[in-house]
Amino acid sequence: MATEAEVLEALQVTMSAAYTQGLDAASPQWSMVASEVPSSGASNYYGWMADIPGIKEWIGDRQLADLGKYGYAVENKTWETSIKIKRETYEDDQIGIYSPIAKKFGQDVALFPDELSYGLLKLGFSELCFDGQPYFDTDHPNGAQGVYSNIVGDPAATGPAWFLLDGSQILKPIIYQNRRKFVFKNMNPNEEYSWFNNEYVAGTDGRCNVGFGLPQVCVASKEPLNADTYAAAVKMLGQMKKTSGVALGIKHSHLVVGHENRAAGKAILNTMLANGGDTNIYYQDAELVVSPYLD
Repeated sequence: MATEAEVLEALQVTMSAAYTQGLDAASPQWSMVASEVPSSGASNYYGWMADIPGIKEWIGDRQLADLGKYGYAVENKTWETSIKIKRETYEDDQIGIYSPIAKKFGQDVALFPDELSYGLLKLGFSELCFDGQPYFDTDHPNGAQGVYSNIVGDPAATGPAWFLLDGSQILKPIIYQNRRKFVFKNMNPNEEYSWFNNEYVAGTDGRCNVGFGLPQVCVASKEPLNADTYAAAVKMLGQMKKTSGVALGIKHSHLVVGHENRAAGKAILNTMLANGGDTNIYYQDAELVVSPYLD
């Protein structure tokens, strides 16, 4: 019969391996809507997003852009999930029942950026971005160009939200700020906590958060998703301009929906024929992304 030390060693190895399996088995989608930005402090400051200068002919002195007009900081948060196991459980060599839990930890960690990123995207009609207005708004300030909108149709519409964005941009709609990656840890049973509480502890924790990127790279709507509203979204996204009036070069690459708009999204992008036989000009026009965190 295995000694307690051998059982504990097997428990640690088994749970660590299961955690890694859970990480590898997951299929996260956050990178389609979010740009990962490293962080080395309590927060990152993104006031420079107000107007990233374009390339222009050098005539006379350099034209220095003021990147500090707005204040926008994303504070890192610490997240964790953990379990405790009574000493009697591993004394009785019942370690197999905990592998699925560790595997679920790994899956949850892999999908957690999805939960944060799509969750914030969904809140974009009310949560503020760097210019002090909701990320999705009808009158974002744009310097001498006046204002611009990134809402398609009636802002007061109440249907399930859908989003069209340019996933090729360096700065995507969401910033995923990674301060410290999640790491799975088994607590040594000889540590003080285990000795005093007669328990074995395992879990994972990390530091990160999300914030909004540039509003010009994503448009949204709560109108019914159909060929007409999709065409309006494509047009709005493609006409985004810098404060100088020069086109930003935004393209549409991803149509992001929750499950309520899944069928409508498939009808627009994944069906070759429309209206009983007509050619669907939007067939494969963008990649359809369905996220449960938008429901």
